[in-house]
Amino acid sequence: MTKLLETGERAQPARRQGAAPPRRPQAERRLATRTAILDAFDRILARGGVSALGVNALVKEAGIGKKQLYDQFAGLAAVAGAWVRERTVWQQLETIIGEPWEQFLTRAPADKLIHVNRCYAESLRRNPRLCALLAGEFLGSDEVKGAVEHVRQLVRSDFERVLASDPALRRPGLAALNLVAYTVATYLGLRAHHQPSFFGFDLSAETPWLAVMDMVERVLIAAARQEDQAGGTS
Repeated sequence: MTKLLETGERAQPARRQGAAPPRRPQAERRLATRTAILDAFDRILARGGVSALGVNALVKEAGIGKKQLYDQFAGLAAVAGAWVRERTVWQQLETIIGEPWEQFLTRAPADKLIHVNRCYAESLRRNPRLCALLAGEFLGSDEVKGAVEHVRQLVRSDFERVLASDPALRRPGLAALNLVAYTVATYLGLRAHHQPSFFGFDLSAETPWLAVMDMVERVLIAAARQEDQAGGTS
């Protein structure tokens, strides 16, 4: 018979030795599964590169079933997007441009484009994990390419904010300048990791990198000046 405590309450019987511990709350289990998936994505990318990524590899690395993955994410692209945002692989635009958004808005239209693209190139160069993922556009399976495109959409959404911040940036000449600047920034940022030797400059070293960035900036400034002299009609 269960003994009564002094307060009159019944004592709780001791849990039998070897009995299973109580289950964690569902929200806690979901968070643990999500964390395991993102950790697995990070480890696979670091160990095997972008070509090793895939849903099958993820569930095996995370030690879960496919149903658990699809309960959390729509597929590999959604995992990649969450990894980029939640693990701060790609930071918010305000962090990348290195100044408050309100201060950035005071810049001249062409200066906005030049500044944000230079900051973008710098961000890629400092971020080998993101560059490893973006390389999947050329190296990975269709599944990986879909994930890379999803990540690129996240990046482009930040650039759309820049374009929307100033109607002048929609002028054909400045839109063309932005396309060129974005292409150059992406190429040099990725090349700094995958093949840093570039026309005698070692893009993995700080001084040569800054020299190349300064040359690119001078060309973009000259192009922007020509656009202004043309009256923005080009």
